[in-house]
Amino acid sequence: MKLTIKHITLIIIALAFFSCQDNGGFTQTELGFSFKRCTKHDSAPKAKQGDIIFGQMKVLLNNKTEISSNYGSPDRLFVIGDATVGSINEFLMTLHLGDSAVMIAPADSVLNYTGNIECRPNDKIYIYLTVTQIISSAELTGLEKEVQENQQREEEALTEYVLENYERAEKKESGLFFLEIKEGHGKKAEYGKRIFVNYAVTDTSGKLYDTNIGEVAEKHGVKRPDKLYKPFDFVLGDDALIAGWSEGLSYMKEGGRSTLIVPSKLAYGEVGFGKIPPYTPLVFDITLIKVENEQ
Repeated sequence: MKLTIKHITLIIIALAFFSCQDNGGFTQTELGFSFKRCTKHDSAPKAKQGDIIFGQMKVLLNNKTEISSNYGSPDRLFVIGDATVGSINEFLMTLHLGDSAVMIAPADSVLNYTGNIECRPNDKIYIYLTVTQIISSAELTGLEKEVQENQQREEEALTEYVLENYERAEKKESGLFFLEIKEGHGKKAEYGKRIFVNYAVTDTSGKLYDTNIGEVAEKHGVKRPDKLYKPFDFVLGDDALIAGWSEGLSYMKEGGRSTLIVPSKLAYGEVGFGKIPPYTPLVFDITLIKVENEQ
């Protein structure tokens, strides 16, 4: 079998887990935590208070039941706060870039990091992690400044675009531009209710990214024979939806049609998504078909 990068990554992770299973080498703390660096890179940069640690982490209850894992998709894990003796932050400040480590802690003492779980008095949480990036507070300030500058440029260009193309659009406090094309007279779309919509989403150049309307897809030459073009239904306020879309729909009623001009900060931001580049404002054409109470 040919080994891919993914296979190699999983092998490395498995080896790190195996080395961390050894009961030796743990540092015990006054708060009941046990820490151990399994793979050490002492010559690499070391984490400090205020740094952000990115990496991969697997959380297990009693070293058996998986609570969460982002292995294969490194992400932001911790912001290092005050290093109280025996705390998680004290442990994080022992880590270097490239390290793998394990922490064992009483379950009820780490709920703020792992979310709500059902645990018994003697339950333990095992946190296995690998550090793939350490961002200092100074670097973070630089990144935040860059994001703010890009958002400012985007906002200026978007305001000009709206004035030229959607002069009647109302700018909301969030930065969303809302334009009612046809007033609805049915039930109002409210958070927590299931709604059914037809939509098309483009960027400001008119490039179509997605639609559930067959005629629109065909017009743009992107209609797929394997896709079922029908009203899209979801619960308004679902965290999986971009903020600008959820907000815009909350102003609508059944039978209404609106255009939403969504700045990237209310869409996919400085990261982008799929074929949507970073800092891309989106234009939604939406018809609200039906609103019903969530069962």
